Amino acid sequence: MDGASDLRSRAALAFGRGAGRLSQALGRGSGTMIGGRTALRLAPGALASVARDRRTVLVTGTNGKSTVTALVAAALRASGSVVSNTTGANMPDGIVTALDADRTSPMAAIEVDEVYLAHVVAATRPEALVVLNAYREYTRGVSLASTLDHWRVVADRIGEDCPAVINVDDPLVCWAFEAAPRRIGVAGGLSWHTDAELCPGCGARHEWGQLGWRCAGCGRAQPRADWSVVGPEGAEGWRVNHPRGSTALRVTVPGRTGPVGGAFAMAAASAVGIGADEAARRIADVEDVDGRYLPFPVQGRSARLFMLKNPAGWAEAIDLVLGSGLPAVVAVDPFGPKDTTTMWEAPFDLLAGREMAVTGGRAADALAILEAAGVVTVEAADARSAITSRPPGEVLVLCNYPAFRRISRQLRAGAA
Repeated sequence: MDGASDLRSRAALAFGRGAGRLSQALGRGSGTMIGGRTALRLAPGALASVARDRRTVLVTGTNGKSTVTALVAAALRASGSVVSNTTGANMPDGIVTALDADRTSPMAAIEVDEVYLAHVVAATRPEALVVLNAYREYTRGVSLASTLDHWRVVADRIGEDCPAVINVDDPLVCWAFEAAPRRIGVAGGLSWHTDAELCPGCGARHEWGQLGWRCAGCGRAQPRADWSVVGPEGAEGWRVNHPRGSTALRVTVPGRTGPVGGAFAMAAASAVGIGADEAARRIADVEDVDGRYLPFPVQGRSARLFMLKNPAGWAEAIDLVLGSGLPAVVAVDPFGPKDTTTMWEAPFDLLAGREMAVTGGRAADALAILEAAGVVTVEAADARSAITSRPPGEVLVLCNYPAFRRISRQLRAGAA
């Protein structure tokens, strides 16, 4: 970046900070988005400016970005302080604001919205790119096919110095990044096969077997995993197998979400020179991701919140309820005309005969979906009464996006 461009970026960032403070003062929001948006409109090179001289790891995918980014940030702290967009503002304007707020940290762990990946890769020049999964997303009006095409452009542009840490269990991710010059495979799981039924390369069906997936038409097959999760086995707990051996991993997130996310984070950390054992120690300290997973005490219950936005997320949550046997609450608030469409596709019939509490502004829709699946339902007036209607102990609270934001704020304030 030349001197004039650098000066323009500095001025634009200053204007952006001012716009953000004004937005906060007027009660229009946190200022995160408007500040970055103002800076980018005045100086399109502002993102490159705040990313310069940092060692950056990017994380993208449909589900799990915030969790894995938090785990990556923890692992990277083995090499120094880390800046990250911890509130999930993952478009370029939010990323600019996050990086501008911390101009000194030498490392960056950045969550990136799927459709902005090419722009952010070009501006930040990452040392590793983590790609978790590819599912349909109803809330943004962006097709899965266009996202995959966008990712293929990214794969063609990144070099050998930026390994793509990909989920080898997801055939769509593998197809999108098959041209990447350096790939690191993680067995990240795929709880929802419906979106990956057809091969995007030839249109034939994918077949799943003991060796993973394979396309019946063109023969594309699941690559080998370099990193994989095993366990838990009794007191030994979870372990991550990797090219240099096997490392114990302690996580607080129930189910496989935590250990699988930890494997992605360890693989990314390894790509930038951080050992697996040290990365695992750092990851073990993560207990909260912007209100996710942290146990909130509610009258003898320990409520863990999960934010779900598509059929794949709901399917994974259903699997967690089945596997853990823990009581659960479903909370759904209004979020546009398609806010409950994702739930109709999810396999709630697997929970038939179980009782779940239901609350939120769209509780009537959730009750219809669950009752049609044979789930026994109890309607509750608010989140607190829904949680306390469950037996004492740990309670899983399954939320769509607006319900998650509302209940998280309330529980943090002790008002739910």
